[in-house]
Formats: sequence, C-alpha cells, structure tokens
Amino acid sequence: MSGKPAARQGDMTQYGGSIVQGSAGVRIGAPTGVACSVCPGGVTSGHPVNPLLGAKVLPGETDIALPGPLPFILSRTYSSYRTKTPAPVGSLG
Repeated sequence: MSGKPAARQGDMTQYGGSIVQGSAGVRIGAPTGVACSVCPGGVTSGHPVNPLLGAKVLPGETDIALPGPLPFILSRTYSSYRTKTPAPVGSLG
C-alpha cells in the first residue's frame, strides 16, 4: 500500500482502540504503525497481520504496573507466529 498501513473496520489501532465506523474495505493511513513483534526491525504495515509471514500480531498491553523499589509489571503480546512457548498456548493470554 505504498508504504502506508492499511486498516479495515474491526481492526485494532496503534493505541488499542478498534475501528468501529467506516468501510469494510481497506483504508490507507499515514506512514506510521506498530512494528511486527515477530521480526526485529520488522515491517510497519499490515497491522495486525504481518504481510510477510501471514502472522496475526497484536501489540503489547500492560495489564498491571505496580511502582516501587522493585516495580512489578505484567504485560502481554500475541503473535500467531510464535507457537513454541514454555507455557501452554493460551495461558496468561
């Protein structure tokens, strides 16, 4: 899409909100986006799908962050490309 990210109604935005209004067809946006978490320095188009791998990739979300001398932060991401994890698939998101 000429180096610009494409999005459809129902896709997630960079800031976690979904596109709820508009055409079910593809929209072309500004040249920004969330880099693919399965490719270091990966592409920024096709969010939430990496067009090179066909993998669905959702950006990281912080579930809880507790400040302190030893801060506790629980966050998660999702990539259908990464199926080999030490935990069973689907545990803890």
